This record gives sequence, C-alpha cells and structure tokens, in this order.
Amino acid sequence: MKMLEIVQGSLDHSKEVMKKTLSITKQNLSNLKKVVKPKDRTKMHKQQIKEMEALVHFFRVSRMQPVYIDSICINYMLYVQLMKKLKNYQVEEFIADNKLVISYSNKSTKGRFELYDISDKLQGLNFFPKAVIR
Repeated sequence: MKMLEIVQGSLDHSKEVMKKTLSITKQNLSNLKKVVKPKDRTKMHKQQIKEMEALVHFFRVSRMQPVYIDSICINYMLYVQLMKKLKNYQVEEFIADNKLVISYSNKSTKGRFELYDISDKLQGLNFFPKAVIR
C-alpha cells in the first residue's frame, strides 16, 4: 500500500513551532483587543482580529498537522486517521487539482477521499515537513 513518507523536516519540531506561533498570535490578539476597545476599532483592526482568530481556530495543535506534498499542503493528522481506517483496502494516492486524492476499494466497497490544499491559510508559515507518496 502506498503511503506518504516524510522526507524533510519533523512532525514533532513543526508541532513545537506551531505551538509557539499560536501562542504569539494569541498574545498579539489579546493585546490588540485590550489596546483598541470595540467602539474604537477601525475596519483594519476588525480585519486583523478576524484573521488572528481564524488562524488560532484553524491551527488547533490537537487537530492539525500540516505537511507539504509537492506544491500543496494537507492536514497530515486527518490523512493518518483515514489511512488507519483503510488498512484492509486497496489504496491509490495522487495529487490532482490542488488536492490529495485517495481512492480506495475492496471486494464490496469503493470510494474516494480528497484532502484539500490548506497552504492559503498558512500565511507565510513554512516550517512544516515535506512528504512524498511512496
């Protein structure tokens, strides 16, 4: 069965860096909310707050482990969970249209799962591991 193999970087290291990044973002968010009271917030302040809150929500360390494959980035944690469920299946993986496509089948079941590119949400964060399909 083909699987992703991490060829550069480390999941543990990226998790630690992600925790630090989120901690800094949360602190900046808190500071911005304290300094600029709701009645004084401009459109720019509101947009900044919205972006920071989205980053903090999206990158919960317990649910997210970004990994690059070629030009896309996927949630590796979701990938691992899916592959555990597909242990007794024939699996084929390939990249198409900015997503990792996982086709699976056995005697009675056939399906397809797509992990979409999340690199647009990374906002310049590039410390995540790189993987290849083996």
